[in-house]
Formats: sequence, structure tokens, C-alpha cells
Amino acid sequence: MIKILRKMFEANPGKTTIELKDKCSECGEEIIISITSTAGGFGLKGGSLFKCSPDAYLAQCPECYKNNPKIDDGRRTKKGQ
Repeated sequence: MIKILRKMFEANPGKTTIELKDKCSECGEEIIISITSTAGGFGLKGGSLFKCSPDAYLAQCPECYKNNPKIDDGRRTKKGQ
């Protein structure tokens, strides 16, 4: 997942925070995940991201993550930007 997040920030030079608008892979609710680049890595607020393949991820809302912090590999995937 770190490689995907790095690609997102490389595509948006100069930004320290990126807002990712997506739908939760569990409940389908629209979510906005704020991703912040830090000295030690990345911080996420508003949801979680799971790596599904080298360039794809799933987003999950905080409530679904709290209930089931796992993913089903058969769900839809999104490409890192």
C-alpha cells in the first residue's frame, strides 16, 4: 500500500494532504479519506485503504472497518492515482 500512496503524492507534487473520494467496499457509503504525508509514512483519516494488487486498493469506511477489518479479494478494486 505504501507504493500506491507514494504514487498518489508523486502525481500531486507539493501537496501534503490528498482527499480521496470513494465508496466503502462493504456498505457502499460515500467516504472521503484524507491522506497526509508525514516524515514517518502516511496518516489516514476518514477510512482505511487495503492493497489488493500492486496498483489497486479497496476503501473502507470507519464503521465497516470497526466491524470487520478484513477485505474480500473478490470485491471491486481501484487503481492508485
